[in-house]
Amino acid sequence: MDSGSSSIVELGRFMTGFLVVMGVALPVVLAHCDLIRPEAMVMSIVGGLLIYGTIISFTMFFHQEEEF
Repeated sequence: MDSGSSSIVELGRFMTGFLVVMGVALPVVLAHCDLIRPEAMVMSIVGGLLIYGTIISFTMFFHQEEEF
């Protein structure tokens, strides 16, 4: 573990990765088990990717670099 990163930041990254993977994997599993239709799976994945992309672009747009 880096000396500059705290365990809280690492936990946050782990949880974010888990939620992103589950946001894509869960609709696929539900569609495979015939609990939802494939169209619903596609809409769910596209909607999730749209939200994730919006959050990433918002973060990159408003990220301020520190000047020394």
